[in-house]
Amino acid sequence: MSLLARVNNSFQDYLLTEYEQSQTTRTFFVFPLFKLVISIWMIILVNQIITNYLVWIGLSLLLFIAAIGVQINIQRYLKMVLALGIIYPLIVGLPLIFITRESIVWSVSIRSLTISVSEIGLINARNFFFRIMCNTSIVLFLVLSTPFIHIIHVFHQLHLPKFITTIMVLTYRYFFLFFENLIKILRADDCRRFSKLPFKRRFNHIGTIFSMLLLRSMQRGTKIHRAMLARGYSGEIPDISYQAKLTPTILYLSSFAILNLLLFILFI
Repeated sequence: MSLLARVNNSFQDYLLTEYEQSQTTRTFFVFPLFKLVISIWMIILVNQIITNYLVWIGLSLLLFIAAIGVQINIQRYLKMVLALGIIYPLIVGLPLIFITRESIVWSVSIRSLTISVSEIGLINARNFFFRIMCNTSIVLFLVLSTPFIHIIHVFHQLHLPKFITTIMVLTYRYFFLFFENLIKILRADDCRRFSKLPFKRRFNHIGTIFSMLLLRSMQRGTKIHRAMLARGYSGEIPDISYQAKLTPTILYLSSFAILNLLLFILFI
């Protein structure tokens, strides 16, 4: 319960300070189309071309140093890397250790259950962990140095269908309302119960809570849509342009070109 409240507060804090925090970075005036294309290329490079986990570790450390150099909010960067680039791949990648039955390096039997760790499973889990961490570092470097409205403006320039950009903007803007509704429902539920439900009844109760969450979200969405229509919404999100500068853009592209050249020479 308190965890959800902290997550919701973090979302709202990020939403309120996202533009101001990215404005203080040295890459704020870099042409955002280049930043987006470079980030996509780096993700392709990490997932399709580079297969050495040491390179993934090196890129993650290099991006961390670069984040400090361009004055990204390093506390926010580390929190997001910890949640999305370390905890998530650890939880998801842990079963990979026990899936493969070849080249067993350790096993233990508990009654009729045998738990075994294979060498291939360890390698797969290691590669999954460091690849996700590197991808997360790339995405966070882009997100924390580029305001969301600049990315949407690039999508408009690329003639992405308007309904897609509209969905992205509304989802980004109102995502924290989902957590607010969930927290209110859970708090009300705790106030009405003095003891824990039996194990079997908890599943039915969780289903009831999520049904209430769905209905409240639909009701809240209807009110928001009516408010938007009353304020002149016609189905399109207003586009907000940006001011790019030549010097930081050239420096950004030069750094990227040098990095790619070194990767291709040393590891590819």
